[in-house]
This record gives sequence, C-alpha cells and structure tokens, in this order.
Amino acid sequence: MNEYLIGFIIYGILLVVIGWWASKRIKASEDFMVAGRAMPLAILAFTFAGLWFGGGTIMGAAGTALDCGFWSTEYAWGVIPEPYGAGLCLVIAGLFYFGALRKVGGVTLADFFTTRFGKSSGVISAVIMLFGWIFFIAGEIAVIGKIFNFTLGWSYNLSIIIAMIIIAIYTVAGGLWSIGVAHTMQMIIILAGIAISLPLSINAVGGFAELKAVVPAEMMSFLPPKAEGFGTLARWVPWIAGWMIVGLGSIPSPDIVQTAQAGKSNKDVTKASILAALMYWVFGTMVVIVGLAGYALIAKGILAESALQGDPELIIPLMMTEIFPLPVAVLLIGAIIAAVMSCADGGILAISTLFTRNVIKDVIKPDISDNSLLKWERLIVLIFSILVVLVAIGYPHVFLLTMFGFDVLLAGLFIPLTLGIYWKQSNQIGCIAGIIAGVFVRVVLSGILEGWTFETLMYPEQWYIYTLAAPAANLVVMAVVSLATQKINPPIRLAANELKQGA
Repeated sequence: MNEYLIGFIIYGILLVVIGWWASKRIKASEDFMVAGRAMPLAILAFTFAGLWFGGGTIMGAAGTALDCGFWSTEYAWGVIPEPYGAGLCLVIAGLFYFGALRKVGGVTLADFFTTRFGKSSGVISAVIMLFGWIFFIAGEIAVIGKIFNFTLGWSYNLSIIIAMIIIAIYTVAGGLWSIGVAHTMQMIIILAGIAISLPLSINAVGGFAELKAVVPAEMMSFLPPKAEGFGTLARWVPWIAGWMIVGLGSIPSPDIVQTAQAGKSNKDVTKASILAALMYWVFGTMVVIVGLAGYALIAKGILAESALQGDPELIIPLMMTEIFPLPVAVLLIGAIIAAVMSCADGGILAISTLFTRNVIKDVIKPDISDNSLLKWERLIVLIFSILVVLVAIGYPHVFLLTMFGFDVLLAGLFIPLTLGIYWKQSNQIGCIAGIIAGVFVRVVLSGILEGWTFETLMYPEQWYIYTLAAPAANLVVMAVVSLATQKINPPIRLAANELKQGA
C-alpha cells in the first residue's frame, strides 16, 4: 500500500477518535459552539493559527511565490495577503476588536450585528459571511484534491469528497472542543513539516546564496519593486490592497470571532491571537522561501516545469516526491492535510453555527429548544459540507477561492463592524445600506464590467480597484445614511446590552 495513503488513514482515524473524545464534553449547544467558553490559552493560540494556516498558506502561498515572488509588477497578489495579511489581522483583531465583541457576548459575529443594529442586520451579515466563507473552505478542500491526485493518482473529485466526510464526522461529533484539540495536534505537525522542509529545499538549490543568485531580485523584494511603466502610485496602491484583503477582510470572519468567544478571559484571547500571528509570520515566511526554492530548482533544471502541469500550486507536492526523503515527504503530506483540515473544520463549524443561531433560531423558530438547536447545528454542518464540495469541484483554484472569500467580507462587513464598535451614530439603516453598497461594488459591479465567470469574479483584471473601492463605498454610504436617518432610526447603544466577560 502507498506510504502516503497509510499516513492519511492513520491521521483520519486519529481525528475521528478526537471527535469521539470531545463529544463526551458536549452537554449543551454552547459547549459545541464555543467550547463552554473555557478553552485554555495554549489550545486557543493553536486554534487561532490553525483556522487559516491551511492549504492557502502552504500550497497556495508556495505556488504564488513560485509564480510571482513576494510581489509582482503584473499586479498579481503575491504573498502579501497570505501569510502576512493574515498575521496582521490576528494582531489588529486581538488588540482592537475581540474585547468589544466579547463584552456583547453571544456566539457568532452576527450576534454582534443583531445586538448593535437589530435583527435584520444580523441576518444580512450572516448571509454575507455564509457566502464568502463557502469559497474560503472550498479553497482549502481543493488542496486535498490536488495532493491526492498528484501523489496517489486518485481523482480530484473523489479526494475532496473523502476529506470532507472525515472533517464533517469529527466536527459534528465534538464541535469547537474537537476542533481546538485537533488544531493543537495539526499545528504541531504543520510546523514540524515546514521546519524540516525549509533546510532541505535550500540545500537542494545549493544554499541560500545560490537561491538569491538564481531568483530574480524583484521576486525577492517584500516592497513593490520599481518597474518600467509603473509610477509610484501604480506600484503602491495594489500593494496596500493586498494587505487589506486578509489583513482587514478577515477581521469580520465568522471563525475567529467564534473562537475568541471560547477563551477564558479577554487577556487570554489577546495573548493567544498575537502568539498565533507570530507563528503565522515566521512559518509562513518559511513556506514562501520553499516556494522560491522551487523556482530556483526549476530554473536550474533540477525539477521539470512540465511536471507542474501548468499549476504552480503543485510545487510542494512535486518537491515532496522528487527531492525530499520518504519519511519527510510523508510528514509533509500529513502537514498539508493537517493544515487543510484545521482551516476547513473551523470554517464549516462557524458557518453552520451562523445559520443555526442567526437564521433558524432568530428568524425561523425563535422558541427552539437547546437540544433541538444542537441537532440542527450538526445537520447544517453536513449540508454546508456538500455545498463546499460542489464549489471546490466547480473551480479548483486554491488561492483565488481563498482570497475571494476574504474580499467579500472586506467589502461587506469590515466597515459596519468597525463603525458599530467605534461610532455611536451608526444605525441599522446605515449598516444595511453600507453592506449592500460594498457587496454591490465587489461582486455585482465587477461581474457587470468584467464578466460573470468564476475567473473574472475571483480575480478581475484590476482586482485592487474593487478591493479598495468596495469598503470605501460601504464607508461613505453607511456614514451618510446613518446621519440622515438618526431621527427615524435611532442608534442602538451597546452599553445597554453588555454582558460582562472575564477580564
């Protein structure tokens, strides 16, 4: 039997066991959704890091580094959004957002919108998060399809179906407790795999000095390099937009807010998010260097570019099978699978919790019992798992799916969340108008101007214009409408609804 398959089977069984163990701690829906608000600091930090440090980081960022380097004069994203923007998000959210969200209480981010702006805003915010997050999770699951197709010869579709079944099983069983414990184990495997693969990759090139000599200088530049035909503004605007996609767009993501509610105290949550950001930056940089090493190996003829089959995101599997020793390759495939599952499980739990609490309980059946709510939560996990698989089959591009999910949240929810916390005059009518304006610019306007295809929606030719214009439109519309409707729609004050959490 293939060694990679043996490793996957062992890993899958271990995750199912974790789900079974965690299910013993589930007595009520709050235990399932936010781990009883008692998650220890260490597990919380690994859970934060594991929410996004997945296929988009390992295979997506490595493939993007191979293709573009840190940045590109052709205005490709480069690796600025992932991993660097993701780490920035965890720092900003930990310092300026989580404390306020925990004061309001609740479980989901939509609970905040309901408390601050009213039930309609809560439902609309939930819909936006559901829409964006299905693409993010689909991007993660696409990684497993590519890995298994490359290493085992399995069909892409079969691979993602099997992976999603395993994720759904242990998420349904143990909720956030199983995810927290699984993330701790997964992140240890991920970090070990990356730490070992980095020196092996550099050594295969001939050393770091050789890598720098082979890789073009502009690909090694963290700042946007000067290029003929691109003025200062033309270079810096896309670079700033690249930071915003995940650095700001992932602040209103449903999974980190739900995880923040699971911490024992505000101090623990802040410390955990900053620790997670540091892990993200350090090990994310290692992944980027591995991708650049892949470029050098191809340039030197050590690896055949044709083996990538036109897909730069296959550089890690190619290096794994061609230059890494078998034990390291098996560990690395375990790391990639761990990374994917650590993102997908938290994401699928977050969106199922959103739908259960903020649509079923708040709108469809307000008097639902806690027992029934827990049953619905588990059923919705399965339903959204199917939707994720369908999207991943329809558009198997890891990095673009991931970035589009964050971009939708940036367009629709970052401004209302920020103004809801820091501007007392913001109201429900302004919130809803701002959300509609932002999403219209990023999704509808880009579709009208550039075509209604997956490719043009995920990555418009001048993507940075929509990335910057969408939250700007949201801000202007929300501010103007809020000020114009103060009398007919007085703002809801958070102070009247605060629920004290641990300090």
